[in-house]
Amino acid sequence: MKGLIAKSMVVAMTAAMTLTGCSQVYKTGANVALHFAENNIVPPIIALDDTNMVCVSGTSLQPAILATAAMGADATKLAVLLYAGSALCAEDTALEHELAYLRASRAGKVEEAEDARIAQKRWSAIASRRQYAAYQMFQEKWERDYHIKLGEQCPTMRTDLDKTIYLLGMVSGLQAVVNDISSQGAVNVPKDIAAVVERGMKCLDNEQFWGTPMAVRAAIWVLLPGAGEGKPDPFQTMKDSTRLGERKGVRLSHAVYALAAQATGKDDLIRDALRTYGHSVDQNMPVNPKYKLFDAMGGHLVQGIADRYWTDKTGKRAPEDGMTKFWDESSVDTSVKVDDLLN
Repeated sequence: MKGLIAKSMVVAMTAAMTLTGCSQVYKTGANVALHFAENNIVPPIIALDDTNMVCVSGTSLQPAILATAAMGADATKLAVLLYAGSALCAEDTALEHELAYLRASRAGKVEEAEDARIAQKRWSAIASRRQYAAYQMFQEKWERDYHIKLGEQCPTMRTDLDKTIYLLGMVSGLQAVVNDISSQGAVNVPKDIAAVVERGMKCLDNEQFWGTPMAVRAAIWVLLPGAGEGKPDPFQTMKDSTRLGERKGVRLSHAVYALAAQATGKDDLIRDALRTYGHSVDQNMPVNPKYKLFDAMGGHLVQGIADRYWTDKTGKRAPEDGMTKFWDESSVDTSVKVDDLLN
């Protein structure tokens, strides 16, 4: 994937510089390359099921994509996708430090716990900064091109790509808020983005996007004080969204449900969210081939929540069946066997 994007950018830029030194040609060449990438490279990217590949590619390619702005090109759509992918890397690193913090805390290792917590906050800030940048680029372009105010009017989006970037931009804004809270406000992301996202999700077809719009709205009803007044039961709404996601072959709504459940700290909700995803895995749910990346992102986020939950309670990550069976259930053996470690 990195090679395809890089080659298309190099070809276009080389052509532009060969033709003339005129800035208009630079702009045209860069826009041609970006348009090619949006139409021919982005669809295969979101059909990948490897979140690590996307996160690494996003981190390495984003500077080159952003550089096209100096040529007058508009890289927003591709940049939003790459920022979202790059933020996954930062979130993963933050999670690793959080798990280290939990283990050190359980063991009474104060200095190690403090050090891990500091590192977690730093990486949460990096994730938030990338997600907020994605949201800001998306917001500026959509409000300029569609002459609307996000959260107040709905843009008339004609292509699935535009709708997908709209979803990704909105979700990035919400994630930026959440990660900024984890970093203790290091990025200073405006909290009112959550309300904008809640209203803006009404602009997407809930069926087309696998139940994710309603799941996100319901999660905000839980997370944002007063947002749920007069609304349906948020957790039932999210549970219904997971069923729709399974029918459509994308389990992003499962991650939203798990994140909201985690925020409450209630074991019954957390376990139900994990079991809901775990059962879909056990049943070998068919994945939508066009949107494997979004399904993989959902699974990746749920796995992180499971690892955090298990580490907090047992000092270890979730085992292979750790989403459907838990340590305090008689059928689960959490003891360590040397043979298991060697296999």
